[in-house]
Amino acid sequence: MPELSPGTLILEPAPAGFDHLTSLDATQLGLIVADDADDEGRELVVNDGSGELHVRLPSDHTPTRSAILLPPDISFELRLDVALRFVRRLRGQRVKLLPAALRLTAFQKRRLIELLHAFDVHDAGGGPRDVAAEVLTSDHARLPSVEWKDSHARRKANRLIHDSIALVERGYLKLLRGL
Repeated sequence: MPELSPGTLILEPAPAGFDHLTSLDATQLGLIVADDADDEGRELVVNDGSGELHVRLPSDHTPTRSAILLPPDISFELRLDVALRFVRRLRGQRVKLLPAALRLTAFQKRRLIELLHAFDVHDAGGGPRDVAAEVLTSDHARLPSVEWKDSHARRKANRLIHDSIALVERGYLKLLRGL
């Protein structure tokens, strides 16, 4: 969904009159770590040490006369920053790290993994005790009902289930947009 992620650079064929543009050689951008094609186009993931660059090309695109698509949406500034990084790479210039909004911290990565694990447990029919035992590795999951009811592990497991459902049911869009 490149239209949702400001971290994905969308290239389109340049309009007529831009014949002076040089062709795009993806290998000059860095190490290609993924190259996937579908009915709507091709997406390259390039890594040069400063972060990953996701480039979306239309399916009928030949790597000549490319133009960058920058829709004036809520993520315009992030898209512009990604586009500038791309142009700097093409020119062989030094590239800054990805904007902070597009980088996940180690804590955010752990939290997302925890949320997805909690969702899997819940989706398979597990309840808060199962989430506490499997995701939180809490011994409180084995407490008798009276003690379990007041347990911090129970409250945290319930929050994880609630937050994981919200993430899976469209909350990931906020994550993709860097918000």
